[in-house]
Amino acid sequence: MRKLLVILMVVVSMLALAGCGGGSGTTSSNIIKDQAALVKIMDDFKNLSSLKGKEIMVFQDVNIISGKSGNIVLISVLKPGSKEDIDAYEYRGSWSGPKPVQITGKGDMSRNLISINKLDFSKVSVMYKTMEDKMKEIEGGKVSDSFLYRFWQGRWYGTLSGEGTRGKYRAEFALDGSLTKFEKQ
Repeated sequence: MRKLLVILMVVVSMLALAGCGGGSGTTSSNIIKDQAALVKIMDDFKNLSSLKGKEIMVFQDVNIISGKSGNIVLISVLKPGSKEDIDAYEYRGSWSGPKPVQITGKGDMSRNLISINKLDFSKVSVMYKTMEDKMKEIEGGKVSDSFLYRFWQGRWYGTLSGEGTRGKYRAEFALDGSLTKFEKQ
């Protein structure tokens, strides 16, 4: 009877830990806030067998999400050795991909690319902290769980959004992490 009780307690404890995200590693924290976790995830990306030692050119957006579904990174890159083939990669605890992406339009592909080395993932947590400080000034202010490195109208920037009791807000950041725009939508 005593052994059964001990086994039952162990099982209940393990289930409680699993339910609370009690594991260690990069998947248990909010990678938008956790500089070390995000940098490690992106270093792991650069070391994938299909990318290691090659110039990695990011195509359009990098979406970083930390929410109820866990940590997610969505990134598309120019396939190494190609001039126009784009591959998508997805992080959800580990990296998957590459998956081919269909691209349409007659635009100049090179204008939509940036070296991954120009996107400083260690600055994401700094940008989040800046947005968090701005949202503290707003009634009921809360920062969203999604960060985006975005290419739009010929430029790359970071963006975060937030919501308060009386409105929604959006911030843009230069690639060096400095706030360039904060506005109510």
